[in-house]
Amino acid sequence: MAEKVRVGIIGVGGIATSAHIPAYQKLADAVEIVAVCDVDEKRVKQVAEQFNVPHTFTDYTEMVAMEELDAVSVCTPPRFHAPATIAALEAGKHVLCEKPMAMNATEAKQMVEAAQRSGKILTIGFQSRHAPQAKSLKTFIDAGELGQIYFARALALRRRGIPSWGVFTSKEFNGGGALIDIGVHVLDLTLWLMGHPKPTRVLGSTYDYLGKRPGYNMWGPWNYKTFDVDDAAFALVKFENGATLILETSWALNIEKDEHGPMLAGTLGGATLEPLRIYKEAHDHLLDITPVRRWPQVRPYDEEIKDFISAIREGGEPLVKAEEALMVQQIVDAIYESSATGEAVKI
Repeated sequence: MAEKVRVGIIGVGGIATSAHIPAYQKLADAVEIVAVCDVDEKRVKQVAEQFNVPHTFTDYTEMVAMEELDAVSVCTPPRFHAPATIAALEAGKHVLCEKPMAMNATEAKQMVEAAQRSGKILTIGFQSRHAPQAKSLKTFIDAGELGQIYFARALALRRRGIPSWGVFTSKEFNGGGALIDIGVHVLDLTLWLMGHPKPTRVLGSTYDYLGKRPGYNMWGPWNYKTFDVDDAAFALVKFENGATLILETSWALNIEKDEHGPMLAGTLGGATLEPLRIYKEAHDHLLDITPVRRWPQVRPYDEEIKDFISAIREGGEPLVKAEEALMVQQIVDAIYESSATGEAVKI
C-alpha cells in the first residue's frame, strides 16, 4: 500500500487527543487524519483546528460514508462503541475501537460478525500487550520456559483512584465501573500471556461500598450521589484445559498500595510482569531470574496505533484480534451475572 492510510476519529475526548491523534500524527509518512467527529460541535471544531484536521462531523454515519476514508478510531464512551464500530465496518472502513469492546458480549459478538462480513480489520484498544516488557515475557512463555500455565492472578488494584471526570461512573454510558475500565486491561493481558485457553465457568462478586459515599480520592472529588457502577470486582475463572485465573480489580479498596499486572504459574516456572521476573528451580536451587535488556522507550498507545496501521498496509493481523477481545467481554458479563445471582456462570 503506497498511499497514506486516511483516518477518521469518532469521539474527540481525552483519549483521542492525548493518545490516538498524536500517535497517528507520529506516522505522518504513512497516515493522514482527514476527519474528526463528535456530538459536541464546538469541541470537534477546536480539536480539528488544534491538530490541523480538514473535515469535521457531528454524525459518525456521515463521516464513515466518506470515500476518502480508510480507517477510524472509535474513542467514544462505551455505550456507542458497538453502533459506531458496526457503522464504520459496514461502510468498508478498518476499525480500532477503544476498550472496553462494548457494553456487553452480545454487542461485542455483533461487532465481530460485522468485521467478518466486511473483511475489514477490527482491533480493540488493549494497549498493555504492546508494552516492551509484556512482549518480552510473551517470548519466554511461547518458548516454553514456564511449561503449562495452570494458574494466574490478574491484578489492577487502586487504593483510591476513582475517575472524577467523564462518564466512568455512569452505568448507562460506561456499562460498568472498575471491572470494565481497568479490569479488562489486565484480564486481556493475562489471557494473552496464557495463550487464550477457553473459559468455561466464572464465579464473581462486584462491590460499590466506597464509590457511593464521600471520601478521599487521589483524582479529586467525584459525584458519589449518582455513582451506580462497581468500585471493585473479584472473580475466579476456570478454563477448559484445567487452568484457573483469579481477577482482582478496584478503583477504591482499603489496601496498602496499588498493585498491577499478571502473575503466572506453570509446570516449569512462574513469572510476574511488574516487576518482570521469572521463577524456576534448577540444580536443587530456586531461581529468581530478572531479564535484562535495553527496552525501547515507547508508549504502548503509539505501538498500538503503529500495529493497526501496519496490519492495514501489509494485510496482516493486528496483535489484538476481535475474537480475543470478545472472550474478555464474555468473562466480564459472566462476572456481573454471577455477582447478581450469587451463582457460578457457565460460558
